[in-house]
Amino acid sequence: MVTIFNGRKRQEEIFHELRKEIDILKHKKIIPKLAIIDATNREASKIFIKQKISALERLGLMHELYELKEAIEEEILDLIERLNENENVNGILVQLPLPSNIDTDKIVNRIDPLKDVDGLTITNLGKLMHGDETLAPCTPKAIIDILQSSKIEVEGKNVTIINNSIVVGKPLAIMLTNRFATVTICHIKTENLKQFTLSSEILITATGVANLIKKDNVQEGAVVIDAGITRMNDKVVGDVEFDSVKEKCSLITPVPGGVGPMTVAMVVVNLINCTKMQLK
Repeated sequence: MVTIFNGRKRQEEIFHELRKEIDILKHKKIIPKLAIIDATNREASKIFIKQKISALERLGLMHELYELKEAIEEEILDLIERLNENENVNGILVQLPLPSNIDTDKIVNRIDPLKDVDGLTITNLGKLMHGDETLAPCTPKAIIDILQSSKIEVEGKNVTIINNSIVVGKPLAIMLTNRFATVTICHIKTENLKQFTLSSEILITATGVANLIKKDNVQEGAVVIDAGITRMNDKVVGDVEFDSVKEKCSLITPVPGGVGPMTVAMVVVNLINCTKMQLK
């Protein structure tokens, strides 16, 4: 029988644990604050930001939102410098993707690594290579938690990830190989995707291509984690054709309500970790 992972329920469990750490910080007169920079002008980005802000407010944490419409690169870099120097700001998050005229790597790597809530600076990705997941990127961190909290053993398992970005695929591959999974990364140039997905005991997809993965792409009893999201016919859907694929799975994450709430939870986890590291 298939297990449909409940991301909202697991998020609440994580928040319950975080409240203990937040109370300790508040006892020291410290309320973690996240600065969010939105230079995307995308409606989807505004939805994601709203979810993050809602989570922070529920936990009594602080935030500042900087909306930089028609921003040029230097404006964003100057703002990040000011936030780096502001001792009252514990975390900085630049909502991605940025417009094509802005160098994303340059922007991300201007963030102080100790305030890097997304875990995407060269410093924190380098630490990840050495097994330090304190500030691992939020979606990979969420997926690892989904596997662990669902008691899915990854050691020795064949895992296929359909995404090769530094936001999801590459850091997730590192985290899984650190746990001795055998990982294959697929992407837009992969030929005969089906041969890889059918050989996988764990399939993770994050492409934003609606219903890319169908029933005949998945082996019987597979774990399927859908981190893709797109809008189709006024409905939010993932990469997986959910209703048909769930018939073959042992566990599947829905869209919405699966990886999304977990990624938001990891934003808060990383903000707390940033705050504690700054105190040291």
